[in-house]
Amino acid sequence: MRGLVVGVDGSEGSGAALDWALREAATRGARLTAVLAWDPARHAGSQDVGDEEERAGLRRSAVAEWGEAARERTGVGAQDVDVVPAEVRGAPATSLLALAEDDDGPADMLVVGRCGRGKVARMVLGSVPSAVVQHATVPVTVVRGPEPARQGPVLVGVDGSATSVHALRHGAEVARRTGATLEALFCWQIVTLAPLPDSWGWTPPLDDYEKFAAQALDTAIEAAGVDLPDDRVVRTVRHVHAATGLLEASSHAGRLVVGNRGTGGFDRLLLGSSSRHAVEYAHCPVTVVRRPDATHPSGDDAA
Repeated sequence: MRGLVVGVDGSEGSGAALDWALREAATRGARLTAVLAWDPARHAGSQDVGDEEERAGLRRSAVAEWGEAARERTGVGAQDVDVVPAEVRGAPATSLLALAEDDDGPADMLVVGRCGRGKVARMVLGSVPSAVVQHATVPVTVVRGPEPARQGPVLVGVDGSATSVHALRHGAEVARRTGATLEALFCWQIVTLAPLPDSWGWTPPLDDYEKFAAQALDTAIEAAGVDLPDDRVVRTVRHVHAATGLLEASSHAGRLVVGNRGTGGFDRLLLGSSSRHAVEYAHCPVTVVRRPDATHPSGDDAA
């Protein structure tokens, strides 16, 4: 493993991502590569002083300065994390994906801010994090914005799918490493039409559904091999739409972990649309994971 890769561009959002990635790398004892992707098509003429080699050196120097500023903000020293400044020519999303997944082996994680320098920054998910989340095969963490390090449980959205079991496994590893509590959240919801005129309908009591959901959650935790002490595992079952439940619970979480796709059938939790909603609006950093054997998603349900 090659450590963490974080995308930077000097914006407030990328500074928040760099701070988060620096703290995360410190807990892992891993190297952090801070990458500025320089797209000539977008930045032509903005730094035309000197030859290309000289301009590349200036960009790497800027990345190094951003790294030092992040060290001052976070208190993570050079003895704790080796920060490698890098600059590449190319579209940011494509460049970050290539660096995180090159032939030398995958990165442990790819980290990006929610927004870059766009006019609608902090309002919607930027195009770069959106593309990275959709196509990455390594875990991707999207950091909301500048804020102090968040304290709280590692919240994992669970629906019983193989992908959500992998998300649970990832969340449990984070909880072990950081000493945090793991909160496994299983949301469920009944959606029905009203009975037709002159007909009758029946559904099982809500208590039966809640017991079924609790059993599914226990099965997922067992399948994930979660071995944390009982007092550090919180099982939460809620009768609420998945996206709503995840967003509400994210307000007290240190981070939210979701799978890129979930399951249909019983509840249709954590489909691509729910994962995207979490990345867009969660109150804490969101990590999106895929199963190691998962293929790239396609269609409208892509995360």
